[in-house]
Amino acid sequence: MIRDVTTETRPLRADAERNRKRLLDAAAEVFAEHGLEASTAEIARRAGVGQGTVFRRFPTKDDLVAAIVVDRLHEFTDTARGLLAHPPAEGAVLAFMAELASMHVRDRGLIEAVNGTRALADAAVHGAHGALMDILEELVKTDREAGLVREDLGAFDVMALSKAVASACEPGIATAGWKRYLAVVAAGLQPSDEKLPGKAPTRAQLDRLLAELSAEPLSSSEKG
Repeated sequence: MIRDVTTETRPLRADAERNRKRLLDAAAEVFAEHGLEASTAEIARRAGVGQGTVFRRFPTKDDLVAAIVVDRLHEFTDTARGLLAHPPAEGAVLAFMAELASMHVRDRGLIEAVNGTRALADAAVHGAHGALMDILEELVKTDREAGLVREDLGAFDVMALSKAVASACEPGIATAGWKRYLAVVAAGLQPSDEKLPGKAPTRAQLDRLLAELSAEPLSSSEKG
């Protein structure tokens, strides 16, 4: 069972929060470079702490992965909130997509490592993802009312297209490549009388997917 990584009885002291952030950043780097098979000892070494500190904060590797994902989702949400408060001329949706694509390219190794892990079904990850989708719906609504995006665009579309833009860039090729693909997507975001085929997944469908993921039996490698 993955523990809820956000259940704190009281706010962390400033120094404890800095240590937690350093540990998560170190773990993200190590997982990006070596995958989830990377040792806790290496994570502790990069963070400048003992292994005991890692295990006290995150008893299992899934707890640690979930905390990293929550941390990233909070970053995305903060970015979206900032754009909602001060939308740029080109629109908040397009600006958010540019930020998200850039972050995905930067964190490609980490994303590939954690994709499909059971940590993604953690309650805290689920909650952070829901908060992000809520603010994205507001971004889309704001741009829609301003006539900047098509009427049938949704929050899930924004997330999926942003990831697709980043995924289109091959590792080792100029990182500005995603901007080319984002420009193509931007043209498709423009208001149009032609409706998009099909429908984006609903929140309920996404919830069921996460529930199914958490219910899957552990593989031999996960059992350790």
